[in-house]
Amino acid sequence: MAFKKMSKPKYPPRHWSIVGYPGSGKSTFAARMRGPKLVVDSDHRFTEVLDLSNDEVYQLSENKSDNVDPDRIARLMYSNMPGSGVQTIVVDSLTAIISPLTIQAMIDKDKGRSKNLMNGFKEKALAMRQLIDAIMRWGTDCLWIYHLHDARDGKAREITTTTVSQTEIARLLRCINAQLEIIQDGERRGIKVIWSRRGRSGLVIWDESGNWDNMPERLEAALYDGLTQEEQNKIEANAPMIFQSPQHALSYSVEEGAFQSIEEAQKIYELVKKECQPNSAKEMASFWQAEINNRKASLGVSTVGSV
Repeated sequence: MAFKKMSKPKYPPRHWSIVGYPGSGKSTFAARMRGPKLVVDSDHRFTEVLDLSNDEVYQLSENKSDNVDPDRIARLMYSNMPGSGVQTIVVDSLTAIISPLTIQAMIDKDKGRSKNLMNGFKEKALAMRQLIDAIMRWGTDCLWIYHLHDARDGKAREITTTTVSQTEIARLLRCINAQLEIIQDGERRGIKVIWSRRGRSGLVIWDESGNWDNMPERLEAALYDGLTQEEQNKIEANAPMIFQSPQHALSYSVEEGAFQSIEEAQKIYELVKKECQPNSAKEMASFWQAEINNRKASLGVSTVGSV
């Protein structure tokens, strides 16, 4: 078969993650993504939104346990994706796949079945890398779903956290183009762009239909329309004046070559935060960028100006 000429798409691939509280509409949003869709249905609830999809939705496996096993997910993807015609892969949700590995590692440590908690966390890290490789390699759109939940910190203050760790989210940020969050304002809900690799960050697109109708298309237009290729390149290349999240800061430091792994970066990030005691996110970004530049200089990697 003759090769075909490559053409430039209007927008970057929909390599997105989305986070929100249970019941906020994450799966409904996924149903609006480009099809045919393949769903890694680890929450076992995607059938509830099947009627909202305008095209075919494929299941990873009839065996529900396959949807929560990283090794089985990878094997099934490698066996069945070539020639499938799938346009979007949905992981619904990452929480159900990764969180049990963390819990099991902690239980094994408490029960004396493992003396080293890091061995369990290493298994989790390997599972995350295996998942990313298995999902992202096919050139399709991808949507990674995980959850928010309310908790309390060490001082009993109410906080909102994600159900997967900063380390896993930071790994994910290295291969996605936008980090999205479902937000609520009274009776209306919307999508907030927490971070975008080549487009606008911080904006909110409100759901006018009540069921995310045309929301992926509206998001793309809001992210990229009116930005030249040069402007998009500049957004991607520029050192951030402020990081949208600790995960973004960690991911950025690894991409810049200052650290070899997210785990290494996270240890130093916490140390910098403790020693410098920043009063704002902008101050923390400045301290972190300085640390990145110092490390790159010591490694002989070209640096960018500090923020």
